[in-house]
Order: sequence, then C-alpha cells, then structure tokens
Amino acid sequence: MPLSQVRPGMECTGLSVVRGTTISQFDVEILDVIGAQAGLSGPRILVRASGPAVDATGIGPGFSGSPILCPGAGGAPANAGAISEGLGEYGNHVVLVTPIEEMLRDQPGPAPATAAGPARPLDALSVSGLSPRTRDLVLRAAARAKRTVLAAPAGPLGGFAQQPLVPGASVAAMLSSGDIGLGAIGTVTYRDGSKIWAFGHLFDGAGRRALMLEDAYVFGVIGNPLGAPEVGLGTYKLTSAGGHIQGAVTSDTVASIAGNVGAPPPQIPLTITAAEAGGAGRSVQLDAQLADERSLGLGASMSLAAPIGASQALEQLFRDYGPATVTACFRVKVAGRARPIGFCNPYFDQFTPLDDILQAGSLVDAFDLPAPRIEHAVVRIRARRGVRSDVLISAKLPRRVVAGRRARLRITVQRRSGGRRTLSVPMRVPRGLRPGSYPLVLSGTGGSASAEDAFLIEFAAEFSDFFEGPSEPRTLRELAKRVAGLHRDMGITARIRRGRERLIHRSDAISFEGRLRLRLRVARARR
Repeated sequence: MPLSQVRPGMECTGLSVVRGTTISQFDVEILDVIGAQAGLSGPRILVRASGPAVDATGIGPGFSGSPILCPGAGGAPANAGAISEGLGEYGNHVVLVTPIEEMLRDQPGPAPATAAGPARPLDALSVSGLSPRTRDLVLRAAARAKRTVLAAPAGPLGGFAQQPLVPGASVAAMLSSGDIGLGAIGTVTYRDGSKIWAFGHLFDGAGRRALMLEDAYVFGVIGNPLGAPEVGLGTYKLTSAGGHIQGAVTSDTVASIAGNVGAPPPQIPLTITAAEAGGAGRSVQLDAQLADERSLGLGASMSLAAPIGASQALEQLFRDYGPATVTACFRVKVAGRARPIGFCNPYFDQFTPLDDILQAGSLVDAFDLPAPRIEHAVVRIRARRGVRSDVLISAKLPRRVVAGRRARLRITVQRRSGGRRTLSVPMRVPRGLRPGSYPLVLSGTGGSASAEDAFLIEFAAEFSDFFEGPSEPRTLRELAKRVAGLHRDMGITARIRRGRERLIHRSDAISFEGRLRLRLRVARARR
C-alpha cells in the first residue's frame, strides 16, 4: 500500500507471534502520518494496537517488523508497513510504523561468497542460553557501553520445527548461531519469492551484511506498562535467540533488514570445550557458527562469542563460582598454514583468561591484509577447583652480586592456611649494571583483585566500538606473533630500578602473591 493511501481512522490488522510459533492477529488503528525527519529517518505512521493478543502487555522489542495490513483497493488487505519504534507511552499500545514503500527501497543483495575488521556496535542484541554469572557479565558489559541487551533463553525443550518465514513470523538476524546465540529478534514484514524484509528499522545500520537468517521461538510477551527500556522497564518478547538457519541477511539500513531464503552466509565454526583436570573427568562442549563478515570489514564476532562461550563452559563445568586454577588455549586453524594461530596460558582466576580470549578474537576479527580463510576456531579449557596460593614474606640476597652473573635468592613464602617454606631462586644480574646499590622489587604474578573489572572494561568496548590496538598487524605471521604474545608466564618476577620485569621463578600450579622491596648491591668482578 503506497503511503499516499494511508489515512487516519483506517482500521487495520497486525500480525505477530506472541506464543510459540503461531502467528496471531491484533487490531491496529491509524492515528496519523508523520512527515520525514531530518537526517536518514523517513516518514512514519502513528498507530494504536489493541485486541486480546496485545491488550495485557502492549508492544515491545520482538514486535519490530510486525506487518500492518490495511484495506486496499476493493477491500483486499494490503501491506502498509511494519511496527518499528515505541514512544514510551504508558501501556505500550501507541507505536510507530515504517511504511512498506520505505522498506522496499532497499533490496537484498547476494551474500558474499568468500570471507576483514570487527563487528559494529548494536542498538539491541539478544544473547541466548546464558547461565546466571555469564548473563550478569554480558548485561553489565552492555550497560557500561550503554547498549540494550536481552538475555534470551535457549530454545524450548525438545526444540521446535522449522517455520516458514512469512509475514508475521518471528525472524532472527544472527551474528552467532548454535550453543552461543548472538543476534536480534524481530518479525517478518514482507516476502517476495525468496526475498524477505523485516524489523522496520536497522539492526546496526552497517549496509551490506552477511548474517544468518533464522526463525525463532517466542515463549511469551513479558508485559510492563512503563515504556522505558533504557532503564530496564518495558514490554518485550521473551524469545529464543534464533533457531534454524534458513538463509542470509544481506542488507541492513535505517528502514529494514533484508535478505534471502536459501544459501547461508559464510561461517566459521567455533568449538569451546572445558574439562575438569585430575580425577572427575567431567567435560562440557559448546558449538557455534559465526557469521563471517570479514570481507565486508565487519569481523566475525569472535571477540564476543568466544569469551561468552568460555565463561559459559566454565560455569556449566563447575556449577558454582568458587576459585579455580585454569589453563586456557585459543587456537585458530588457517587454511594453508601448518601451525594454528593462538596461545595457551595458565591462570589463577576465571576472568583473566576471558580477557585474553577476547583480545585474541579481536585481533583475528580485525586482520584483513588479506583476510585468511579460517577453517575452525577452538577454545580449550582445563580447570580444577581451588587455588594454591603462596604469599611472599621475605627474601635474602647475597651481600654482593656481580653484573652479568647469576645470584641465588632465598625467598620465604607463606601458604594461605598453611605453613612457610623457602625457595632457592637463581636470578641473572643484568650485564650493564655498574657497581652500586639498586632497588629490587620481587612480585608474585598470581591472583588479581581487579581481573573482573579489567575484563568488563574490555568486554564493554566490544559492544560499543571498533577494535583498537596499538598497531595493526601487517602480515599473517605478525598476527600470529601478536596473538601468541598474549602468553603469560606465572610465578615470581624481579625488577631492578625501573627496568622491565623478568620472570625468575615459574609456576603454573601455585599462585604467588605479594611484593617485596629490597636493595641489590653490585660489586666489581674480581680479576
């Protein structure tokens, strides 16, 4: 229906899923037509929704794209547009509709046949199947980035049948699909053969896209009459974050998302495993497919999906949030390269490994000189409950040391809730030190009280900004070196004067904590 035929007072019908996969109808009254605003936004239709399907809850996220059918020529129903925006009205019944002629201006294109850069920030993101701690991390990071994120359940027990993507059906545009679902959920507005238009607004307005086009399941509509989603208040559909991959979303503009049913977009398989070390032998495996948009400069969302999946796997493995000793390995298999890109590190907390995985994913997402063909991304975690922790108590140094030679330190440590012991630790004295007295600082590299906050700051940036590193790798070899450089040697370090810290005692099993300040006396070598 052309916008010129839409008139105030028209009695129309809306279509959307409010429970399961069945499309429901509700009444829609045209209140007025609003002219185009400054900038990119076009005209909008002001409507009021009513009827049993929406009276109790009103309209909220998930209804975006719901088609509005109005009487056309001869009384036959014609598609006037899609519900797209709320107004914060108490009860959530008065909303805006994007005219269908505005949506159809943007035609879906073919998905890229091959798969450089990170994913852009989203105005709304649905994340599926999260357990409590991981959900809390995601929501806190999103709040720091001032982004709206809905924690969606996994699909219904037993799954659901693949649904035809027809006007009124629930639809998802997914960055990641499977056990780690990341995307946005809305409603199909219009279909022409294999072409589909949905949402009635942008996903994140990136233009050309290569996202997975999926159906979705609606558990119900959560009603809240206060239309203030920016502070967590408002009606929304409680949905699964995607379901069956049915094609590709290839266009993302201010008026709609559009795509094609049929061939899926390029994908990268991501596998995350977590196993309990020493004894029980329990393990967890999560599998996902990442939409590979690197050829469009939009990354593959590895920096979001990989740390979310790693956190989820750890939580499922232990079923609690107690201290743990962790070894985490990140590997990316690249076609034509014998050795994978990655790292393997020990940790004495559950947040620092997530930070390293995030940074590695960001580096891989951003590399496009050129973008390599990634065959598989893998995160492997081995963990055991508890942390054996020793605190540095005191240290004895030789009375005199010689530059360029080894000195043996005797370091006393105290086991938390245990006894003391003394370590004999060799340390090479830098060759360039002149005779004299120098400050020496011994530090444990173990637990960090700020590990959670540090991770949240990095994680929030993935919701709100492009990848920013100190410098971009220029070659695949340099990328591999940068990712491998995330390696952490754990144990006791020494720093003389203001020089760099050097590891003098390595330990992957015991967390050393604390700091000692000493004086190192350097003498001339005897002839």
